[in-house]
Amino acid sequence: MTRMDNEIGKEIDKVMEKEIDIDRQKILTYLWWQNLLPCVILAPFCIGFLLAAITVPLLVWYYPRWVAALRFCLDDRSLRVEQGLLFRSRKTIPLDKITDLELVQGPLLRALDMWQIKVQTASTGSQMPEAMLIGVINPEQVREEILAIRGEYLKSHATLVR
Repeated sequence: MTRMDNEIGKEIDKVMEKEIDIDRQKILTYLWWQNLLPCVILAPFCIGFLLAAITVPLLVWYYPRWVAALRFCLDDRSLRVEQGLLFRSRKTIPLDKITDLELVQGPLLRALDMWQIKVQTASTGSQMPEAMLIGVINPEQVREEILAIRGEYLKSHATLVR
């Protein structure tokens, strides 16, 4: 393979990959409320003030940077999740391993008009999802898109096996 072929292959891979749009401001708001509510609830017991002293630096410094580093990318073979700031994590989930994409909305997410997409795979031995996509814009549409690309991938590979 020549260098030009290799570069063309990289360009094709770049074209096929799509970053899933997320609402970073809503994610940040969610993280604020998720961490401040226990402080407010426990404030009458003086524990809330101690929690607030720990939580506020996280909210001011860490969470905005964590949200900025959050990425969900989809290509014709896999879903990639990049997250973390101090402890970076890049997880690639092959589309053919995805068994379910569950839309979840708890009370706080509902108040912020947000959803989580829980990515379930057959390879996980527990009930925990392989990944959780939070703050996705148009979550139903993204879920359907992932399932459609997964269906095309499985169909194309089923014909190759025969």
